[in-house]
Amino acid sequence: MSAVYAPAIPRPVPARHRGLNRAEICDQNFSEFVRGWDGPVQAAPHADAPVLPGATLTAADFLHLFESQLISRHLDLMARVLRVQNKVFYTIGSSGHEGNAMVARATRHTDPAFLHYRSGGFMAERFRKLPGMDPIMDSALSFAASKDDPASGGRHKVWGSKPLWVLPQTSTIASHLPKALGTAIAIEQARRIGHALPIPEDSIAICSFGDASSNHATAQTAFNAAAWTAHQKLPAPVLFVCEDNGIGISVKTPTGWVAERYRNMHGLDYFFADGLDLAAGYGQVAAAVEHCRRTRRPTFLHLKTTRIMGHAGTDFEIEWRSIDELVQVEASDPLLRSAEIALMSGLMSKDQLLAHYESFRARCFAAAEEADRRPKIETLAEIVAPLAPYHADIVQREATRNDYAEARLKAFGGEAKLPEKQPAKHLAIQINQALHDLFAK
Repeated sequence: MSAVYAPAIPRPVPARHRGLNRAEICDQNFSEFVRGWDGPVQAAPHADAPVLPGATLTAADFLHLFESQLISRHLDLMARVLRVQNKVFYTIGSSGHEGNAMVARATRHTDPAFLHYRSGGFMAERFRKLPGMDPIMDSALSFAASKDDPASGGRHKVWGSKPLWVLPQTSTIASHLPKALGTAIAIEQARRIGHALPIPEDSIAICSFGDASSNHATAQTAFNAAAWTAHQKLPAPVLFVCEDNGIGISVKTPTGWVAERYRNMHGLDYFFADGLDLAAGYGQVAAAVEHCRRTRRPTFLHLKTTRIMGHAGTDFEIEWRSIDELVQVEASDPLLRSAEIALMSGLMSKDQLLAHYESFRARCFAAAEEADRRPKIETLAEIVAPLAPYHADIVQREATRNDYAEARLKAFGGEAKLPEKQPAKHLAIQINQALHDLFAK
C-alpha cells in the first residue's frame, strides 16, 4: 500500500500561505494539489477490489467515503463564507476529522451514536444507510438555525437524527460518554431480561470525542465504569472513538499521551487507526467495530486526525501559531490523501475530481440559500414548545394520588417488605426504593 501522503513544506513559505483566511487557503490547496499531481496511475480496480494494493478498503467503499468527506468539507467552507452574511450561525467545523466517516461506514444506522461536534464526515456517511435522506439539506437547516431543522428545530447547531439513531449532543466536556456507556449496558440488559428493543440485540453504542476531552473527569468516570464492568465479565458493547488531533481549543496534547494512557488500560480493548488515510485506516476501524460487536466489550478506537481551519471561524490561528506550523498542519489534510488515492487508483482523472469537488460546493451553497429562506424561531413560546408544560395543579394531583397499593405490594414483594416497614437505610437504598415506588405508580 502506498505510504501516507506527506507533501514537502515549501521553503520559503509562499505569500499565499500567509493569509488570514485559512479556510480559503485550504480550499485552494486542494485544487492546486489535484492540478499539480503527476504521480503514477494504475488500472482502475473493480468496485469490490482493493482501492490500492494491500488495502482492505474496496474501491466502491472508498468512493462513498470520499464523497462523504467532500460533503463535510464543503459544509465547513460554506459556513465560513455565509457566516459573515448572517445566513449561518455556527462555524465549528469537521475539517481534518473527515476520516470519522469510516466509523459510520463500518457500523449500522441502528447503532446508537453519541457524537462530538466534528462529525460531519460520520453524518454524511450514515445518511447513506436509509433512502431518501439528504445530509446536505439537513445540515444546512441546522447551520441556519431554521425551525425546520430536524435535529433541534433551530435551537442549536447539533448533529442528530432520530431515524439514524444519532442522539443529539452538544458537549465539549465529555458529558455524553457516560450516556453512551449506559446505553451499551441497557442494550445488554434488555437482551438479558427479554425486553424487545427497536434496534438489533447485537447493536453497539458509539461515542466520539476529542483527545482533550478524554482528560475530563466525566470521561474518566465513563472509562473507569466501562473497565469496572468488563472486569466483572459483564457485557458493555461501547465503542469509544477518540479523535486525536493533538490539540484542545489552543492547548496541545502531549505527544503520545492518548496511546500511552489507553493502550494498556485494563478493561478497555485498544485499537489504533489512521484517520488521515482511508486506504490505510479502514481495516483497523472495521476491526475495532467487529471486535466490539462480537465480544460485547468496551473498545477504545484511537483515530488519528488533524485540525485545520482552527477551532471555529472566530479562531484566528495565525495570531497564536507560527506560519510554518499552520502550513505543516494543513499539509496533513486528509482530503489531499484521499485525492491522491482517487488519482493513483485510476478511479478519477484530475478533471473529474475537480468537477466532483466543485459539484459539492454548489450543492452546499444552494442548500444554505434555501435554508436561509425557511422560517426561524422568533418567540420564547416557540423556543420552549418542545418542553413538557408545567401545570402546578396537575403536578399536585399526581403527587398525592394513592390508588396503586396493589402495584406497590407486587413491586416490593408484600406488605412486610414495603419501604416504610423497613429500618432506617442509607440514601442510595432509599433512592432506589423511591424509583421502584414511582415505576409501580
